[in-house]
Amino acid sequence: MARINVINFRSRVVGVFKKDQIVIDGLQYCNWDRELFEDLLSGGLTAIHATVSYWENAEETNKRLDYWDNLFYEFNDLILPVLTAEDIILAKTGNKAGIMLGFQNCSPIENDVFMVEHFFKRGVRFMQLTYNNQTVLGAGCFEDNDSGVSRFGQEVIAEMNRLGMVVDLSHAGEKTMIDAIKYSKKPVAISHANPKFFHNAKRNISDSVLYALKDNEGLIGLSLYPFHLKDHSNCNIADFCDMILKLKEQIGIDKIGIGSDLCRKWSNDVLVWMRNGKWTKKEDFGESKNNNPDWPTLPSWFQKASDLSNIAEKLLEKNMSSEDTNKIMGENWFNFIKRIF
Repeated sequence: MARINVINFRSRVVGVFKKDQIVIDGLQYCNWDRELFEDLLSGGLTAIHATVSYWENAEETNKRLDYWDNLFYEFNDLILPVLTAEDIILAKTGNKAGIMLGFQNCSPIENDVFMVEHFFKRGVRFMQLTYNNQTVLGAGCFEDNDSGVSRFGQEVIAEMNRLGMVVDLSHAGEKTMIDAIKYSKKPVAISHANPKFFHNAKRNISDSVLYALKDNEGLIGLSLYPFHLKDHSNCNIADFCDMILKLKEQIGIDKIGIGSDLCRKWSNDVLVWMRNGKWTKKEDFGESKNNNPDWPTLPSWFQKASDLSNIAEKLLEKNMSSEDTNKIMGENWFNFIKRIF
C-alpha cells in the first residue's frame, strides 16, 4: 500500500504524528464549538466522522444538517465538509479538519429508499442500519431475536453502494451484520466497536463477524467509549494496544482503524435521548450495568480528540512499526474511504 504524501501542511507536528500523516477518527459525537474544532487541529487530526442523527426523522434530520451547514460557515477557518477522498487531502493541505457526516440509525430515511439519495446529496456519507433496536432494515444488538437484514434493507444497502455511502454496522446484531456483509457489493465498516475477545459487551464484535469483515475487505474502528473497554473507565492503554496487536494477527493490519466514539460537552439529557429516543416511555440505561444516568468517565489517557497521539506512542513503544501505526491512526480509513465515496 502506497504511503500518502501531503505537502504544505502548516499545522504543528503533534507528538508522533508527522506533517505528512493522515489521522482519522471514525466516529465522534460532540457539542461542537471552536474549542473542540481547534483541539482536532492541535491534535493533528485530518478528518473525523461526526454523528448527525440518532432517532430523528427526516424533517428533524434536515434541520440538523442545516445546523451543520451553519457550522461549516461559522468555522470555515477550521473545518470543511468531506464529500470525496480528495477533500481529506484538501483539509490536510489547507490546515483544516475534514468532517464526514453520518447517521447512527436509519430513522432519517423513513421507510423511503429515495431518501438515501436525498441525504447523500446533502453531504451524508455514513449510515448505520440500526441503533441497538430492530429497524425496518435489520436488527440491533440489543434485540433478543435477530431477524437479519430485511428485504427493504437489501434495497437500501444496494442504494448506498450505488451512491458511495458507507454501510455502517455499528450497533447491529450479529446475523444482521453477517447478512449486510453478504449483500453489500462494497466493503462495509463497523465504525466504532471492539472485539469481544477484549471485552464481551453486546456492542462488541464476535470472531465470526471479524472474519466476515476481513473477507469483505471492510474496516473496524476501535472504540474508546468506556462501556466497550476492558475494565471500562479504568482500562489500561497498554491493554488496549495489546488488543490492537492481537487483532492485527487475526484480521490483518489493513482492516483496523480508530473510531473513538468520543462524546464531549453534552448534558446528561443528551445521553438520555441517545438511549431512549422515541421508542420507549420508560427510562432505558443502554449499556450501563448499574442504571447510571450519567456519562461514563473516559479513561485517563483519552480525554479529548488530541489524545489519540497517546495510542500511537504506546503502539510504537510496543514495537509496532511506524508504517503499521500510521495505518491504524488514519491511513486505513483513508484508503477505505477512497474505495467507497
